[in-house]
Amino acid sequence: MARPATTPALLAELRTYLDQKGAEWEQAGGVDPTLPATRGGKVNVRALMRGFREWGGDRGVAVPESAWQYVYADPAWARDIDAAARAQGLQPTGSTESAKADDAAQSKIGRLAKAAKEQEEGHALARVRLVHLERRLAETEAENRRLRERFALMQRTGSLVRTGDVTE
Repeated sequence: MARPATTPALLAELRTYLDQKGAEWEQAGGVDPTLPATRGGKVNVRALMRGFREWGGDRGVAVPESAWQYVYADPAWARDIDAAARAQGLQPTGSTESAKADDAAQSKIGRLAKAAKEQEEGHALARVRLVHLERRLAETEAENRRLRERFALMQRTGSLVRTGDVTE
């Protein structure tokens, strides 16, 4: 790490660099970020610090190669970079927690979708079972009606009427 006396000076230079990147972004219409980004839409700290190092070299400011570590070691560095990143629509440096939260949300959505699908399948099976039971009920009620009619006939006339196979 840089000596403690040089860190505030480097932070001041970083702020100037970020202001310049912000001005470039506004001049370009504010569409594409001028800060380097990962495929996931997060600010790329190492690439940003490489650019800062080159920019500092052109201005005569010695920026160490390990300057990217300051972002994670010193909250002031991260805060400034995060503010510039948010202004350009990028996720901040410490967005791994939000990525974990996004992953957890996606996981929960997946579980809920699976549960909903299982419920839907359960409802379909229940509807099939209900139709089957309604048919059986209708058949049983029809048989019950026929048996009541035969019983009423037997009570009125006193004779039995054979309706089934008599060969047995």
